[in-house]
Amino acid sequence: MRPSITRRLLLSNLVVLVAFLGLAGSVLDRAFRISSEAAAREQLRAHVYTLLATADEDERGRMRLPEAVGAPAFNSPDSGLYAEVEGEKGTYHWRSGSMIGKDRRLVSGALAGESLFRLVPGLAIFEQGISWEDDAGNSVPYALAVAIDTRALIAEQQAFRGTLWAWLGGVAVLLLAVQTGLARWGLAPLRAMSSQLRRIEDGESSAIEGEVPRELAGLSRNLNSLIHQNRTRQERVRNSLADLAHSMKTPLAVLRGSAEQCADGELRRAIVEQSERIDQIVSYQRQRAAVAGVSSVTRVVDVVPVLRRLVGGLDKVNRERGIHCTLSLPTTLNLRADQGDLFELFGNLLENAYKHATSIVTVDGGQDASQISIRIDDDGPGIADSDIQRLLRRGERADQRNPGEGIGLAVVDEIVRQYGGTLRIQRAAIGGASILVRLPV
Repeated sequence: MRPSITRRLLLSNLVVLVAFLGLAGSVLDRAFRISSEAAAREQLRAHVYTLLATADEDERGRMRLPEAVGAPAFNSPDSGLYAEVEGEKGTYHWRSGSMIGKDRRLVSGALAGESLFRLVPGLAIFEQGISWEDDAGNSVPYALAVAIDTRALIAEQQAFRGTLWAWLGGVAVLLLAVQTGLARWGLAPLRAMSSQLRRIEDGESSAIEGEVPRELAGLSRNLNSLIHQNRTRQERVRNSLADLAHSMKTPLAVLRGSAEQCADGELRRAIVEQSERIDQIVSYQRQRAAVAGVSSVTRVVDVVPVLRRLVGGLDKVNRERGIHCTLSLPTTLNLRADQGDLFELFGNLLENAYKHATSIVTVDGGQDASQISIRIDDDGPGIADSDIQRLLRRGERADQRNPGEGIGLAVVDEIVRQYGGTLRIQRAAIGGASILVRLPV
């Protein structure tokens, strides 16, 4: 999967959002739990005060609680509200009617003036230690414990927790949708620049146009400069080599003219041979350097019109020889390439085919998802097997070839390899050479 800035932003936002809302939810849940437990503690403290309010004294002035207290829940068995009192060093023990049938102890022995709150399985217990002064003026310690069933408390906490996480989940979805929209809006300039680059690749534009955000201005300027420099450099190289070839024509003509006046026949042949070889080397290097090659800003061209135009021109030149060329091509053969390179490539191949053909030249082609294939056959003498291997050997250069062989196939091989394609030379079914060119689309 290709990396995506939008996906990366959304994933990072999602991680931060989940972490933040998870932490916020945990804090709020804990805060509500502490608050609900504090409310239960205060409720139990109030029940302790109720017990103290209903307390009476015996004949010695010591605290005594009635069998039935004012709060009805204390008097109903298993009501969920329980009370227990101990004092006088364990000699006095009172339990509410709601604890009938229960042997669970609520009092833990709180000292006078001490308040204790604890949660045990199934119960929340509040215990208060007091000191009661009897008629003799003695301080008698008592511990009053009140407990409630925690099922209601737990149910309340769970209900809050469910509501809390439902709302936080909804907020997370809403925030994620907003962040998605903001990410798309923030990255819109990048998508616009990508669209501009696709227009350049398709040949619909020659540069990134229009206003771009300040953060992308440098990138846009550098890309436009790179595109311009690439085209200018290629044009300058082509013009310089063309000027070089043109400027060398006069010195070479002078050399050949001087050779014709030379009395030494061997010297004359050597001068003519080397001057022709210099001419071939210059022409080869000029055509080789003129190859533009494929890049991300090369437009897609249709090869079929190029082939038809070349064949039409060669038909006119070779009309007196009676050469007949048959084209068997699909409607289109789309290829991302420089049109000048295609004219150079197929122009050399067709010129060689016409040059060596007796009467027939055939051109056929096809295209699949990954490459196009062009085959050019002629009915001439063909190319010897030994020459085929040498011509296709990697690393061959024009200055290594014998005079008179020309530079056409060297240029063709250079262009095909620069485009990442393959060149295959074999015997044609009609007797001559068969040149198969495969180029990736």
